[in-house]
Amino acid sequence: MYLGNIEKKTKIKIYLVLLFFVIGFGVVWEKIYNIQILQHGKFLNLSNRQYYRTLSPMPVRGTIYDRAGRELAVSVEADSVYANPLELDDPYKTANIISQTLKVDSSRLIREFNKEKGFIWIKRKITPDEAEAVESLNIKGIGFLKEGKRFYPKKELAGRMIGFVGIDNHGLSGVEHSYDGQLMINPDRLVIEKDAFGRSINFADDYEKSIEKGYDLKLTIDEVIQYITEKELGGQVSKYRAKGGTAIVMDPYTGEILAMADQPQFNPNSFSQYKEREWRNRGVTDSFEPGSTFKLILTAAAIEEKIANQNDIFFCENGEYEIGGTVIHEANDHKYKLLTLKEIVGKSSNIGAIKIAQRLGAKNFYDYILKFGIGSKTNINLPGESAGKVRDIKEWSGISLASISFGQEVSVTPLQLITAVSAIANGGILMKPYAIKAVEKDGMAADEFKPEVVRRVISEKTSRELSEILEYTVRYGTGQKAILAGYDVAGKTGTAQKASPDKKGYSEDKFISSFIGYVPSRNPRIAILVIIDEPEGVAWGGEVAAPVFREIARQSLRYLKVPAVNGS
Repeated sequence: MYLGNIEKKTKIKIYLVLLFFVIGFGVVWEKIYNIQILQHGKFLNLSNRQYYRTLSPMPVRGTIYDRAGRELAVSVEADSVYANPLELDDPYKTANIISQTLKVDSSRLIREFNKEKGFIWIKRKITPDEAEAVESLNIKGIGFLKEGKRFYPKKELAGRMIGFVGIDNHGLSGVEHSYDGQLMINPDRLVIEKDAFGRSINFADDYEKSIEKGYDLKLTIDEVIQYITEKELGGQVSKYRAKGGTAIVMDPYTGEILAMADQPQFNPNSFSQYKEREWRNRGVTDSFEPGSTFKLILTAAAIEEKIANQNDIFFCENGEYEIGGTVIHEANDHKYKLLTLKEIVGKSSNIGAIKIAQRLGAKNFYDYILKFGIGSKTNINLPGESAGKVRDIKEWSGISLASISFGQEVSVTPLQLITAVSAIANGGILMKPYAIKAVEKDGMAADEFKPEVVRRVISEKTSRELSEILEYTVRYGTGQKAILAGYDVAGKTGTAQKASPDKKGYSEDKFISSFIGYVPSRNPRIAILVIIDEPEGVAWGGEVAAPVFREIARQSLRYLKVPAVNGS
């Protein structure tokens, strides 16, 4: 009996032990199933985070060149400082020391250092002096990586066309922005292994080996012509204390932009010192009422439609002409009586222009305005282009035909105007303008841009006759300060009143002075537009803008080795 009780108790103990093991095994098996099966992804991710780090290396942007291969935007190496908070002996002390050395917010560093992360940026793309100062601290857990930093060696030269990049190396304006995807190739993510203490193994070497350079850009602009244009434009804006200025130099046969300048200038190396509205490339983005330069389109249409030739005579009303209840006067109160078409353009008669427009007719005039590309984007390969504004002919008032004939009630971009006049210069073909010549990789073109014909707008005969008229304008009319020794010049002045702030009329003392033309007139190498915004004292385009045209032309033709043709 006694032995039986012992055996019974032993069996109970054995069963209890077995039950305990079964329950324990069940709990363990449930945990294993939960970890290995149900939450496998979660714990694998945690494991990878502990032993691996994933970074996106900063690629090196491609170089931007001028048409001759001269560097305008390059990437240079700069040190960026990072920290591994897991290696820092004293995060608070380190944050204070680094913040003083690099002039960064210590509270931000303290917050970042107290996170369980193996990598944080402290300050990117620091100066060599800053790098030397941090290195001399010799702090465990602080390291350096090389990154590409954008640098513009020519400073303000073509600054707005080129644009600039932000701290992440992505373009924010100009061609840096519009060609960002080609200039900087997005890299594959880099996975870096860490040791048991959270330290990266071969981190810097792997990071820097993974960096890839983007495609290069070759622009159509010529560094020398760009410099000449900016220098001469800047000098005149300063002389007349003007609000600003724009100038464009174009090859009239190809549509290539050889120079595009703005004043005041813009240095992309220090873009943060400028307001955002000062970033824009005004030759492409801004529109203005062109004033008398628009008479070229009117005259081209009149000659092409054979409603007048350069020797036809028009009665100019002795300087005063009433239309639709509005009395229109000549500029500077000239009292012209009879003028030929050539003299109307040469002396820039507003009333003469109205008489030509009336003979041409609103529908014909409107059609030629559109034909010359006014009111439509040129689709140049630059960002931010404006279309200007031409009201539909159905919206014209009783005075619109008269106003538009001398460049009011219509707005154009400088690019549209130079493109239209280049069509007159080259024999009547409207070309699509372009500013990017090629996208290249390792010196080989991945994408090229070629001259592209949009349409014929006037005949070669009309082009020649209009060139004769514009030569007369420079020799004997309002454009005499554009005369260039050794070359025949074709050109036209413009002096446009600016619209009043209330949009109900025109300012009495704020003008846009301009000159547009091409040289040599019979076989032009360059077409040039010069605009001076709100010059003080003198407003006439022939006084203010024509001399800039002359100097840009003189120096550019010498640089291009274009021989003088008239014996001077």
